[in-house]
Amino acid sequence: MTQQLSAAELRALIKQTAAYRNAQAILANEWGSRAMENPLFQAPITVADLQFAQDLQAAGVSKVKLDFTDYGAVQRWIAANQRYLTADDRAWLQHPFE
Repeated sequence: MTQQLSAAELRALIKQTAAYRNAQAILANEWGSRAMENPLFQAPITVADLQFAQDLQAAGVSKVKLDFTDYGAVQRWIAANQRYLTADDRAWLQHPFE
């Protein structure tokens, strides 16, 4: 069963906002390449970005997959993107496995 997006998430999807682009970059594993495009502004990933990415995936909007339920997949993703993650991000990603 697919999950429905919230009204704010649906609006972000339709308008292709920065929040949507951030979530898509997470799912497509393109955060690092986005950071390289603008080295003066390298924003860290936020928990909100991760949650939106998870919601997009659960709603079936994104074909790109990051399996948030697979411990190994999450750990590999954290290792590959650790320089863009805060301690809160890592805690949020690892919380389901505690």
